[in-house]
Amino acid sequence: HRSSAPESDAHWSITMGEKEGLKIEKKGSAEVAQVEADIDKLKNEAAQPGAMLTTIEKMLAQEKTYRLQADFVATPRYCVGILQVLHAAGDWKGINEHIMLLSKRRAQLKQAISAMVKEAITYIDRAPNLEVKTELIETLNTVTSGKIFVEVEKARLTRALAKIKEEAGKIDEAASIMQEVAVETYGALSKHEKLFFIEEQVRLCLDKGDYIRAQILSRKINAKSFDEIVKAEKKAAFEAAKKAGEDVSQMDLDKDMTEEERAKEEKKKNASMEHAEGYFEATDPTIPPVPELKLRYYHLMIRFYSHSNEYLEICRCYQNIMECEGVKEDPSKWTPVMKKVVWYVALAANEPMQQSLLHQISKDAKLADLPLHKQLMKQFTTKEIIHWDTLAAAFGSEMAAEADIFGGDDGEKRKKDLRQRVIEHNLLVIGEYYSRVTLQRLGELLCLPADETEKHLSDLVTSKKVSAKIDRPGGVVDFKTKAQGADWLLNQWVGKIDKLLNTLDKANHLIHKEAMAHKVSLEA
Repeated sequence: HRSSAPESDAHWSITMGEKEGLKIEKKGSAEVAQVEADIDKLKNEAAQPGAMLTTIEKMLAQEKTYRLQADFVATPRYCVGILQVLHAAGDWKGINEHIMLLSKRRAQLKQAISAMVKEAITYIDRAPNLEVKTELIETLNTVTSGKIFVEVEKARLTRALAKIKEEAGKIDEAASIMQEVAVETYGALSKHEKLFFIEEQVRLCLDKGDYIRAQILSRKINAKSFDEIVKAEKKAAFEAAKKAGEDVSQMDLDKDMTEEERAKEEKKKNASMEHAEGYFEATDPTIPPVPELKLRYYHLMIRFYSHSNEYLEICRCYQNIMECEGVKEDPSKWTPVMKKVVWYVALAANEPMQQSLLHQISKDAKLADLPLHKQLMKQFTTKEIIHWDTLAAAFGSEMAAEADIFGGDDGEKRKKDLRQRVIEHNLLVIGEYYSRVTLQRLGELLCLPADETEKHLSDLVTSKKVSAKIDRPGGVVDFKTKAQGADWLLNQWVGKIDKLLNTLDKANHLIHKEAMAHKVSLEA
């Protein structure tokens, strides 16, 4: 890649001599201007009635001449000129045919194919109807398939075709089209555009109901990438402003950096190997900014986790949303998100991660503005029994207001899950304070009948959250009995065997010692 030419008006081509073999020639601005003038003249001829086909034949002949000379200045111009003539005549079928024809010609130059594709992409929005538009996109998709030098165009064409299918209500077909492209392997595509493309793949899979593939695709996105892209974009803006001679005192990105980080950055700047100029294509301007993509990503993950009711993961997604740009500074935006964080951590099953998150959220300063939700967190973090009827009455209006959580098809299930969490909390509290308690008294404390009390207790014992034994004939529960598993029994057995072997070794040693002292033979 030539980052800078010695002569700005110089163009290059390769010609084949009779004896000297391959020879690189420089095409000056005068020659380029002559080529462009010839193409303009042919375009004017094609505009005359009935002269289009004859003119295209001439242009194809000229294209062949320059192509066989490997002239990558004139060849792309003639290829683009042919498409422009056909577009001016409104011959959309001819455009598709000539794109395929020119791209398949012998020894066709990469520059010519790239120029044709870029020119044809500008015609997509000018297509007279959806059918013509779709046919042109499919033609360009075929031409760009497997060609690394037009991979950016391939990704954008795929996205455009999928959008058309989605708008037509063909979600499955749109998802299949998007999945054909492994966009993470496209080196020329910016990280910003890659993230958007993968998010679109995940969204279409969720719309289709393919949650397994959505999970696989979502793992291609590292949440840290969003912050890295924002930092890189700010740095690029800073460098551009500095180069333009603008005042960058308010844009100093290094003021918070340590000396070590500054040294690394300086070393990176002075490295002998740098990225080639124009290595990454400019991001499509229609793509949303990075902060919006970050929010979009977490909302997609919430949709995914909601399908399997993974409340703890949903809670963590909402926590990340609260830290997003545009949310953390605005109380009107973070307040509803904070409420969801509280409800979902309360809905999550009791486990070490849930308990850690529960105590972390209960200490959040933002809860000071939400007294009712702060009270809920306090009840779950205090070792006191929670009465379900009292809780349901106190938080009934808040639960009704959270239609996203307690409304819809999953609303009733989540209310049952919240009741289950309250029962689990109460059983864990009772296990802390009681060593033995009757089933009848346990049912009274939990406000549950004996059968349901036994069922919930059995579930907790099975999941190893509570250590207890139930004496059903006596109707007594023993909470202080430590349930010993297979590992414990094996360790006990190994310990006893070690002790036995040590005793045998000691006895053997003493016997030999006495035998040697009294000069007695131990042989039979």
